[in-house]
Amino acid sequence: MSTRTESAVLARLAAALGFEICYETSPSSGFVRLNRDGLIVLCGPRHSPNIREVLESDDAISFGQDGRGWHLVDRTTGEVYHSPMDSGEPHDFAYFGRLPRPDGKGTFLYAAGIHAVGEAGAVHFLTRSLADLYRETKTRRFSTIVKGSYDRRRRAGASSASDRVTPLYRHEGQ
Repeated sequence: MSTRTESAVLARLAAALGFEICYETSPSSGFVRLNRDGLIVLCGPRHSPNIREVLESDDAISFGQDGRGWHLVDRTTGEVYHSPMDSGEPHDFAYFGRLPRPDGKGTFLYAAGIHAVGEAGAVHFLTRSLADLYRETKTRRFSTIVKGSYDRRRRAGASSASDRVTPLYRHEGQ
């Protein structure tokens, strides 16, 4: 459930790294087939029941909902991240991490913004931080919250900057 822009950026990155690329949209049921090697999922948890279940395994970061709408929660610090987009600012927050496959035979990369354009910030972060991210985590599970910024003069949804706003939380028992 990503925009084609983020998918195209990820496809170029994967091709540059020598990976085979296959793009899919999630079915109307929202169930994403997660037990595959090399998988990257861009889909909000409210659209996918099995993504919601996998996200419950993350003790550091979670999605929540209150009277102001969806938000991200850093469970370690208790800080709540509501989207600045809701106040008209050109920023959004996104969950970004490597999560366990349900079959226990690996992991997959996952990104979801509070709003759909938040995924662009996570993709921007990945494309610019891939070497550092790999150096810090290798293939281990992790999660973080990324803030993406958008230049309103550029094409809609394109992130012009991104930064982590939480540490890279490493998940035990991997």
